[in-house]
Amino acid sequence: MKRLFIILALLMAVGAQAKGRLEHLPDIKYGSEPARIKGLIKDYTTKHKEVMLCTYVAFGSGESTTVNSVISTMYPSEPSDGTFELEIPIKYTDRVSLRFREKNYIVLLNPGEEVGVTIDMKLLDNPNPKKPAVIFTGTLADFNNDLYQYGAEYESIKILEPIQSREGLDKLRGLSVSEYRDFVLKLYDDSKKKLMADKRLCGAFKEYVDATYKYQTIVKTLLYNTTLNVANETEITYERPADYYNYLQTMQPFEDVAFFYTQSTLAALLTTNVVKNFSDQKDLRIHPSTRQLQMANKYSQSIAEFNELTADDISNVKKECPELADAIIQQNDELLKRIEEAKKSTAFKVVNIDEDLKGADIFKALIAPYKGKPLLVDFWATWCGPCKAAMKTILPVKEALAGKVNFIYVTGPSSPKKTWEMTIPDIHGDHYYVTEAQYSDLLKQFESNGIPTYVVVDKEGNVKNKYIGYPGNEVMEEQLR
Repeated sequence: MKRLFIILALLMAVGAQAKGRLEHLPDIKYGSEPARIKGLIKDYTTKHKEVMLCTYVAFGSGESTTVNSVISTMYPSEPSDGTFELEIPIKYTDRVSLRFREKNYIVLLNPGEEVGVTIDMKLLDNPNPKKPAVIFTGTLADFNNDLYQYGAEYESIKILEPIQSREGLDKLRGLSVSEYRDFVLKLYDDSKKKLMADKRLCGAFKEYVDATYKYQTIVKTLLYNTTLNVANETEITYERPADYYNYLQTMQPFEDVAFFYTQSTLAALLTTNVVKNFSDQKDLRIHPSTRQLQMANKYSQSIAEFNELTADDISNVKKECPELADAIIQQNDELLKRIEEAKKSTAFKVVNIDEDLKGADIFKALIAPYKGKPLLVDFWATWCGPCKAAMKTILPVKEALAGKVNFIYVTGPSSPKKTWEMTIPDIHGDHYYVTEAQYSDLLKQFESNGIPTYVVVDKEGNVKNKYIGYPGNEVMEEQLR
């Protein structure tokens, strides 16, 4: 009975959607209530517990987060009825990814609203189904259905297919930088004409595809030097004319809300800044419905850089981005808690050396206090992802050699001082913050052109080995014993 009711409800919703097609994508919507997905997997026969996964980008952390729903059963002794329900705590209009049995489905959601989805297993397993295997209802149903049915056909990268192969790249040989830009813009114009002539698509989906085409066009024009070098089999720096990016003033790619549907909404917002900086077109307009997210992200990024909010900041947060204020204040509370915990930590120590030391004297001063035990010197930076990943990887080695080996960590001003101070309490060992010149001299001494760089010193103070990039726990433990 429950299954029949769900099917009827979904069919009624489909009928309601059929009355009119969604011609325009709506503004970004904000809200504190979670989005909901209610679904039915038709002809679902397995008796094993399976889950429907939903991955979204969490505001504040910017990390991909997953929630799941077990495909439900009517009675413990009977097969599943194929239904599932998900609550996704998004704060603004965003795209999420549903995953079931190794297949992914992109869905657009609004906070506080519901999407229905029916997945027909028989059609899904049919290589040539006569109708869609997946049908969406509810919020933005027309768009979600077109994205499922025609998304692969209208992948944004396809507008660049004519110049992806060697034969295609040969068409770019000998072009000036401006001619190359115009060639790419024509690819965009041709693709847009084909898109707009397709009567199968709702207007909202056409806006979305057009926005993705614009983005691919921009990326390709930004990469003019790399592309022309590959096309011409050269290794030179091509001179860009001053008006090269002026086409962006006419295109205004971020003025249309559709751009913010082409990737996670937060990622799209960050992309606008990247494009502005690289193209030096600072006055590109951004759709006004993203304003609250822009302001919220400004505060969130400041907290991520370990700057706690003042009372005035909190008051402004509540005025400028009310729907996201709770999330920002929670992020700030977590920072304050972390600051207090850092003050109590005794697992690390900050050590200083003379700022006037130069050349080989710098490393001698660094290792002088540690003779008598093997020493690992780790050159790193707070912004270096591989550095921080290696610090987690090496933890079993540090535990195994606790008390038998010294560990010191060296960085410089490229790591913001406040970020460094808040990061090191979690990194057990002695920490040095040297000058920019000293950091450069140290890396030159060990002929390193990148970080992380590791130097192994024996208990007499002699350099035993060095590694650019982490060599692995087995190698490191053997070197330090």
